[in-house]
Amino acid sequence: MHIGLIGGIGPAATDFYHRGLIERHAASNIALDLTIAYANVRDMSRNMADRRPDKQAEIFARLIGRLKGAGAEAAAVTSMGGHFCIKELEAISPLALINGLDPVNDAINQRKLRKVGIIGTRIVMASKLYGRITEAEVIAPEGDEFERVQQCYVDMA
Repeated sequence: MHIGLIGGIGPAATDFYHRGLIERHAASNIALDLTIAYANVRDMSRNMADRRPDKQAEIFARLIGRLKGAGAEAAAVTSMGGHFCIKELEAISPLALINGLDPVNDAINQRKLRKVGIIGTRIVMASKLYGRITEAEVIAPEGDEFERVQQCYVDMA
């Protein structure tokens, strides 16, 4: 399967996905067919701040159209922050999406975790991973710690 990734919105996340795909394909003795399209983290940060998931979904959909044109059969957003528009994107994506939220929830539930910590963008933390964690209590930094985490994202934008 030719996989398309939307990268650039979390360079470390893009690298994590890329390396993981390389390792898993090599371990399975399957050739990796992968294309990465670059999305601008500053645009995404503005759309998050402006509460415009529709606008970001349109940007991602255009990139996914390019991935489809390159032969990709499915696409993934390589940043949990980028999932703030996943519902809107699912409705307009030209390819099937590999959604990172449900597997996180499934892993938490399979491990029977009762509490989990989240560090991420303001929206990721305030929404408790977009409300997708169903059975565990979600703990996020508060006060000064919360602001320090957020400053990392402001510095990127």
